[in-house]
Amino acid sequence: MWLLLVLLQAAVLPAQLCEAPGEAAAAAVRALSARLLGLAVDPARDPDPSIYLALRLADDHDLRGEEQYLAQLQDAFQHRYSRADAVACRSAEAEWPETGRLALYLLGLRATCPSPEPGPQRSLVTWLKYYLEEDWAGSRQHGHPLNGYYQYSLGVLALCVHRKRVREEVIRRLLVAEQHGRFGHIGGSATDTEAVAALAFACLERERLVGARLAAELRAATRRTRRRMVEAQGRDGFFGNVYSTPWAMQVGV
Repeated sequence: MWLLLVLLQAAVLPAQLCEAPGEAAAAAVRALSARLLGLAVDPARDPDPSIYLALRLADDHDLRGEEQYLAQLQDAFQHRYSRADAVACRSAEAEWPETGRLALYLLGLRATCPSPEPGPQRSLVTWLKYYLEEDWAGSRQHGHPLNGYYQYSLGVLALCVHRKRVREEVIRRLLVAEQHGRFGHIGGSATDTEAVAALAFACLERERLVGARLAAELRAATRRTRRRMVEAQGRDGFFGNVYSTPWAMQVGV
Protein backbone atom coordinates (compact mmCIF):
# COMPACT_ATOMS: atom_id res chain seq x y z
CA MET A 1 0.00 0.00 0.00
CA TRP A 2 2.83 2.41 0.80
CA LEU A 3 4.15 2.24 -2.80
CA LEU A 4 0.79 3.40 -4.07
CA LEU A 5 0.91 6.44 -1.82
CA VAL A 6 4.54 7.25 -2.58
CA LEU A 7 3.80 7.04 -6.31
CA LEU A 8 1.08 9.61 -5.88
CA GLN A 9 3.38 11.74 -3.72
CA ALA A 10 6.10 11.74 -6.39
CA ALA A 11 4.09 14.22 -8.43
CA VAL A 12 4.77 16.91 -5.84
CA LEU A 13 8.40 16.17 -4.92
CA PRO A 14 10.49 19.34 -5.11
CA ALA A 15 12.69 19.58 -8.20
CA GLN A 16 16.47 19.57 -7.75
CA LEU A 17 18.43 22.69 -8.56
CA CYS A 18 19.22 23.19 -12.27
CA GLU A 19 16.47 20.80 -13.32
CA ALA A 20 13.43 21.89 -15.24
CA PRO A 21 10.23 21.79 -13.16
CA GLY A 22 8.77 18.34 -13.22
CA GLU A 23 11.94 16.42 -14.19
CA ALA A 24 12.61 15.16 -10.68
CA ALA A 25 8.99 14.16 -10.21
CA ALA A 26 8.89 12.38 -13.57
CA ALA A 27 12.09 10.48 -12.79
CA ALA A 28 10.76 9.46 -9.39
CA VAL A 29 7.51 8.21 -10.91
CA ARG A 30 9.36 6.21 -13.57
CA ALA A 31 11.58 4.60 -10.93
CA LEU A 32 8.61 3.71 -8.76
CA SER A 33 6.67 2.39 -11.75
CA ALA A 34 9.59 0.11 -12.63
CA ARG A 35 9.70 -1.15 -9.05
CA LEU A 36 5.97 -1.79 -9.06
CA LEU A 37 6.25 -3.75 -12.30
CA GLY A 38 8.99 -5.81 -10.65
CA LEU A 39 6.67 -6.61 -7.77
CA ALA A 40 3.86 -7.43 -10.19
CA VAL A 41 5.89 -10.14 -11.95
CA ASP A 42 7.29 -11.63 -8.73
CA PRO A 43 5.76 -15.15 -8.54
CA ALA A 44 6.44 -15.31 -4.81
CA ARG A 45 3.99 -12.46 -4.09
CA ASP A 46 0.23 -12.81 -3.96
CA PRO A 47 -1.62 -10.39 -6.27
CA ASP A 48 -2.05 -7.05 -4.50
CA PRO A 49 -4.78 -4.63 -5.65
CA SER A 50 -2.84 -1.62 -4.36
CA ILE A 51 0.01 -2.43 -6.77
CA TYR A 52 -2.38 -2.58 -9.72
CA LEU A 53 -4.09 0.66 -8.71
CA ALA A 54 -0.70 2.39 -8.47
CA LEU A 55 0.29 1.11 -11.93
CA ARG A 56 -2.92 2.51 -13.40
CA LEU A 57 -2.30 5.91 -11.79
CA ALA A 58 1.18 6.24 -13.31
CA ASP A 59 1.82 8.16 -16.55
CA ASP A 60 4.01 5.45 -18.09
CA HIS A 61 2.36 2.11 -18.72
CA ASP A 62 3.36 -1.43 -19.61
CA LEU A 63 -0.07 -2.37 -20.87
CA ARG A 64 0.75 -6.04 -21.41
CA GLY A 65 2.21 -6.35 -17.92
CA GLU A 66 -0.79 -4.56 -16.41
CA GLU A 67 -3.22 -6.79 -18.28
CA GLN A 68 -1.45 -9.90 -17.02
CA TYR A 69 -1.46 -8.61 -13.45
CA LEU A 70 -5.15 -7.71 -13.71
CA ALA A 71 -5.85 -11.28 -14.87
CA GLN A 72 -4.05 -12.60 -11.78
CA LEU A 73 -6.10 -10.31 -9.56
CA GLN A 74 -9.33 -11.33 -11.23
CA ASP A 75 -8.49 -15.00 -10.80
CA ALA A 76 -7.71 -14.51 -7.12
CA PHE A 77 -10.73 -12.39 -6.25
CA GLN A 78 -13.32 -14.00 -8.49
CA HIS A 79 -12.32 -17.46 -7.32
CA ARG A 80 -12.56 -16.46 -3.70
CA TYR A 81 -15.91 -14.72 -3.96
CA SER A 82 -17.52 -17.10 -6.44
CA ARG A 83 -17.61 -19.86 -3.83
CA ALA A 84 -21.14 -21.03 -3.23
CA ASP A 85 -20.40 -21.78 0.40
CA ALA A 86 -20.45 -18.46 2.23
CA VAL A 87 -19.33 -20.20 5.42
CA ALA A 88 -16.09 -21.19 3.69
CA CYS A 89 -15.46 -17.56 2.80
CA ARG A 90 -16.19 -16.39 6.32
CA SER A 91 -13.86 -19.01 7.83
CA ALA A 92 -10.94 -17.43 5.97
CA GLU A 93 -11.71 -13.87 7.03
CA ALA A 94 -8.75 -13.77 9.40
CA GLU A 95 -6.41 -14.22 6.43
CA TRP A 96 -7.47 -11.05 4.58
CA PRO A 97 -8.54 -7.63 5.86
CA GLU A 98 -11.67 -7.91 3.76
CA THR A 99 -13.11 -4.40 3.58
CA GLY A 100 -9.98 -2.49 2.60
CA ARG A 101 -8.48 -5.12 0.31
CA LEU A 102 -11.68 -5.70 -1.62
CA ALA A 103 -12.31 -1.94 -1.80
CA LEU A 104 -8.87 -1.36 -3.35
CA TYR A 105 -9.51 -4.11 -5.90
CA LEU A 106 -12.83 -2.55 -6.93
CA LEU A 107 -11.25 0.90 -7.13
CA GLY A 108 -8.57 -0.62 -9.36
CA LEU A 109 -11.21 -2.08 -11.66
CA ARG A 110 -12.68 1.40 -12.12
CA ALA A 111 -9.25 2.59 -13.26
CA THR A 112 -9.03 -0.12 -15.94
CA CYS A 113 -9.28 0.84 -19.61
CA PRO A 114 -11.40 -0.54 -21.10
CA SER A 115 -13.52 -1.35 -18.07
CA PRO A 116 -14.02 -5.08 -17.42
CA GLU A 117 -17.41 -6.67 -17.94
CA PRO A 118 -19.68 -5.40 -15.14
CA GLY A 119 -21.33 -8.77 -14.48
CA PRO A 120 -18.58 -10.38 -12.35
CA GLN A 121 -18.08 -7.10 -10.48
CA ARG A 122 -21.64 -7.05 -9.16
CA SER A 123 -21.10 -9.97 -6.80
CA LEU A 124 -17.87 -8.39 -5.52
CA VAL A 125 -19.64 -5.10 -4.85
CA THR A 126 -22.30 -7.05 -2.96
CA TRP A 127 -19.60 -8.79 -0.92
CA LEU A 128 -17.98 -5.43 -0.11
CA LYS A 129 -21.31 -4.09 1.07
CA TYR A 130 -21.68 -7.19 3.27
CA TYR A 131 -18.26 -6.68 4.87
CA LEU A 132 -18.94 -2.99 5.38
CA GLU A 133 -22.15 -3.90 7.17
CA GLU A 134 -20.14 -6.31 9.33
CA ASP A 135 -17.77 -3.48 10.16
CA TRP A 136 -20.72 -1.24 11.02
CA ALA A 137 -22.20 -3.90 13.29
CA GLY A 138 -18.83 -4.32 14.97
CA SER A 139 -18.62 -0.57 15.54
CA ARG A 140 -21.88 -0.70 17.48
CA GLN A 141 -20.40 -3.32 19.78
CA HIS A 142 -16.80 -2.12 20.06
CA GLY A 143 -17.16 1.62 19.43
CA HIS A 144 -15.18 1.49 16.16
CA PRO A 145 -15.24 -0.55 12.93
CA LEU A 146 -13.67 -4.00 13.18
CA ASN A 147 -11.03 -3.15 10.54
CA GLY A 148 -10.58 0.50 11.51
CA TYR A 149 -11.90 3.74 10.04
CA TYR A 150 -9.36 3.77 7.21
CA GLN A 151 -10.62 0.54 5.68
CA TYR A 152 -14.19 1.52 6.51
CA SER A 153 -13.71 4.75 4.56
CA LEU A 154 -12.19 2.86 1.61
CA GLY A 155 -15.23 0.60 1.60
CA VAL A 156 -17.68 3.50 1.49
CA LEU A 157 -15.64 5.19 -1.26
CA ALA A 158 -15.44 2.04 -3.43
CA LEU A 159 -19.16 1.36 -3.12
CA CYS A 160 -19.89 4.95 -4.09
CA VAL A 161 -17.60 4.76 -7.12
CA HIS A 162 -19.56 1.68 -8.21
CA ARG A 163 -22.80 3.54 -7.46
CA LYS A 164 -23.91 1.07 -4.81
CA ARG A 165 -26.17 2.60 -2.19
CA VAL A 166 -25.47 1.94 1.47
CA ARG A 167 -27.70 2.55 4.44
CA GLU A 168 -27.67 6.00 6.01
CA GLU A 169 -26.65 4.49 9.36
CA VAL A 170 -23.49 3.09 7.78
CA ILE A 171 -22.58 6.50 6.38
CA ARG A 172 -23.42 8.28 9.62
CA ARG A 173 -21.00 6.05 11.55
CA LEU A 174 -18.23 7.63 9.46
CA LEU A 175 -19.74 11.10 9.68
CA VAL A 176 -19.99 10.95 13.48
CA ALA A 177 -16.37 9.80 13.68
CA GLU A 178 -15.32 12.84 11.63
CA GLN A 179 -17.38 15.19 13.76
CA HIS A 180 -15.85 13.88 17.00
CA GLY A 181 -12.26 13.53 15.79
CA ARG A 182 -12.07 9.74 16.12
CA PHE A 183 -9.82 9.09 13.14
CA GLY A 184 -6.55 9.39 15.04
CA HIS A 185 -4.02 6.58 15.23
CA ILE A 186 -1.99 5.96 18.36
CA GLY A 187 1.35 7.65 17.73
CA GLY A 188 0.47 8.39 14.10
CA SER A 189 -1.36 10.71 11.73
CA ALA A 190 -5.08 10.68 11.05
CA THR A 191 -4.71 12.65 7.81
CA ASP A 192 -4.94 9.62 5.50
CA THR A 193 -8.15 8.39 7.12
CA GLU A 194 -9.66 11.87 7.17
CA ALA A 195 -8.82 12.33 3.50
CA VAL A 196 -10.30 8.99 2.36
CA ALA A 197 -13.43 9.71 4.40
CA ALA A 198 -13.72 13.16 2.79
CA LEU A 199 -13.35 11.61 -0.68
CA ALA A 200 -16.14 9.19 0.21
CA PHE A 201 -18.34 12.05 1.45
CA ALA A 202 -17.72 14.07 -1.71
CA CYS A 203 -18.47 11.06 -3.91
CA LEU A 204 -21.75 10.30 -2.14
CA GLU A 205 -22.88 13.89 -2.61
CA ARG A 206 -21.69 14.13 -6.22
CA GLU A 207 -23.33 10.86 -7.26
CA ARG A 208 -26.55 11.81 -5.43
CA LEU A 209 -26.63 8.55 -3.50
CA VAL A 210 -27.98 10.23 -0.36
CA GLY A 211 -30.87 12.54 0.49
CA ALA A 212 -30.63 16.31 0.53
CA ARG A 213 -30.25 16.61 4.32
CA LEU A 214 -27.44 14.08 4.57
CA ALA A 215 -25.78 15.54 1.46
CA ALA A 216 -25.58 18.92 3.17
CA GLU A 217 -23.96 17.33 6.24
CA LEU A 218 -21.45 15.49 4.07
CA ARG A 219 -20.63 18.70 2.19
CA ALA A 220 -19.98 20.48 5.49
CA ALA A 221 -17.78 17.59 6.69
CA THR A 222 -15.71 17.75 3.50
CA ARG A 223 -15.19 21.49 3.99
CA ARG A 224 -14.13 20.95 7.61
CA THR A 225 -11.62 18.32 6.53
CA ARG A 226 -10.15 20.65 3.89
CA ARG A 227 -9.72 23.40 6.49
CA ARG A 228 -8.02 21.05 8.94
CA MET A 229 -5.64 19.85 6.26
CA VAL A 230 -4.67 23.36 5.24
CA GLU A 231 -4.02 24.21 8.89
CA ALA A 232 -1.99 21.03 9.39
CA GLN A 233 0.22 21.44 6.32
CA GLY A 234 3.86 21.59 7.35
CA ARG A 235 6.61 23.84 6.05
CA ASP A 236 7.83 20.95 3.90
CA GLY A 237 4.47 20.98 2.10
CA PHE A 238 3.36 17.64 3.48
CA PHE A 239 -0.06 17.02 4.99
CA GLY A 240 0.66 14.81 7.97
CA ASN A 241 3.43 12.72 6.38
CA VAL A 242 4.66 11.46 3.01
CA TYR A 243 2.08 8.66 2.99
CA SER A 244 -0.99 10.69 3.90
CA THR A 245 -0.19 13.67 1.65
CA PRO A 246 -1.38 12.07 -1.65
CA TRP A 247 -4.81 11.35 -0.17
CA ALA A 248 -4.99 14.88 1.25
CA MET A 249 -4.14 16.35 -2.14
CA GLN A 250 -7.03 14.47 -3.74
CA VAL A 251 -9.43 16.15 -1.31
CA GLY A 252 -8.25 19.55 -2.53
CA VAL A 253 -8.70 18.76 -6.23
